Amino acid sequence: MGPNGAAPVGGSPSAPSTQLPLRWPVRTAEHIDLWLHAFALISEDTARVRLYRYGYRDSLVVVKNQRNVLTSLDANRATLAKRLPLTGGYLTAQFLPFEFANWDAMAYAIERFLEFAGDPRRAPDRETQARVALIASMFPTAADREWLRLFLASVRDEQAQFFNAEHSRLLRTRAPVITSVDSLWQQVYRTKFERFLNNTAQRQGDLLLSLPIGGEGRTATGPNRQTMVAVPFPARSEDAVQVLYVMAHEITGSLVGTVVADNTTPAEQRAGTADRYVSLGQVQAGALLLAAIAPELRDGYVRYYVEQANIRRSGVTSYPALFDSGFALPTAIREALQRQIDIILSGI
Repeated sequence: MGPNGAAPVGGSPSAPSTQLPLRWPVRTAEHIDLWLHAFALISEDTARVRLYRYGYRDSLVVVKNQRNVLTSLDANRATLAKRLPLTGGYLTAQFLPFEFANWDAMAYAIERFLEFAGDPRRAPDRETQARVALIASMFPTAADREWLRLFLASVRDEQAQFFNAEHSRLLRTRAPVITSVDSLWQQVYRTKFERFLNNTAQRQGDLLLSLPIGGEGRTATGPNRQTMVAVPFPARSEDAVQVLYVMAHEITGSLVGTVVADNTTPAEQRAGTADRYVSLGQVQAGALLLAAIAPELRDGYVRYYVEQANIRRSGVTSYPALFDSGFALPTAIREALQRQIDIILSGI
């Protein structure tokens, strides 16, 4: 049968289809963008490499003012932002939409979580129990649930009054960018990334172009247990290669955490030094990976992350020098990252 359920045209009707699912397709996901967009509007993004596109919130304030739009998310921003620093669970909640196929499924799960006061035992079936338990791990207290209730209502109003139309408009205007990214990825570079992806249990996945996302990217497990990597959605076709930079940065994330844990002391881990090394290590690991699989991309990657982190040093104009100083790691960690990447690419 063909993909639409009809028999293929031509040839034997009984011949099986040989078309395989596209590996690592380039996609967009409106519900993921909506959720991240909402967090971007209420968050202070102070990371060295920004999670959200630089100037994202300010640019939207300008657009909304021009259109005389004020949503509940705008009105409740200060209230919602106030609790963000109080619990780490809210940061984890940024990953929540990756678990769902669409907004309706996600909103339904949140509604059931609120209805059952965060108690999975009150859910009527195993799937709902699992969803409620997941959300409860991020929002464990009554105060957390009230925050989520207000956030959900605010996001819905943002969606209806502004986001849906703006997101659709941007997707239309950036259709050529999607084509450029898809061609660059599927026709040129996916095969170069393939060995690393296969040998790190990331054989199947989705490459998501996300409007709010910055150079930090986001990686999570999708509803079909596939790897989902959210990368910045370039505004121009000429910048399509930036997608590959953030892809390299993201897919090395799992090995970086292990390497840092193996090469730091308990005291460093308690002090937060290890977490800082993970962030720096992910940037360095992306460069090491590209040097091995696509060396022609490494210089662009280095420049991109230096600019993303706004690294400046008096008298220094060399991007490699700025990169090495701005993302400096202990020698033991950097050498361990190199060894791990070599092992993965050799298939051992």
